[in-house]
Amino acid sequence: MIHHAESRSKRGFMCVLGLACLVLAGCNTPGQPEPVDAGTTGGETEIAAIAGPQTPDTTCGRAIDDFAGLLSRDLANGMVAQRVHDEAMSDLEVAASACRAGSQDQALSALRATRIRHGYPTG
Repeated sequence: MIHHAESRSKRGFMCVLGLACLVLAGCNTPGQPEPVDAGTTGGETEIAAIAGPQTPDTTCGRAIDDFAGLLSRDLANGMVAQRVHDEAMSDLEVAASACRAGSQDQALSALRATRIRHGYPTG
């Protein structure tokens, strides 16, 4: 009986170990993506550096700037279409305007709505 308990314990451990390896293997990335050359020509899509909305150095301003940077990186990496990027940046201007006016709660609410509207997590 002791032999069977040890065998079951080892099998259980091996199953857990195998699952952990599979989960961790999914997190393993082979390397960083190649940088996108903004000056590429010859039929390839050109990606221009797009400035985000002007915001003050406040909590809402930094949050808006962070999201604008994420949108630009996603555009550069082909994760979002130009149209989606442009719509999101336009929506961000509402949040930036409220932030510049000193309405931090309104700005953060508008930012949250923009993130939800375009499928980004709000956390």
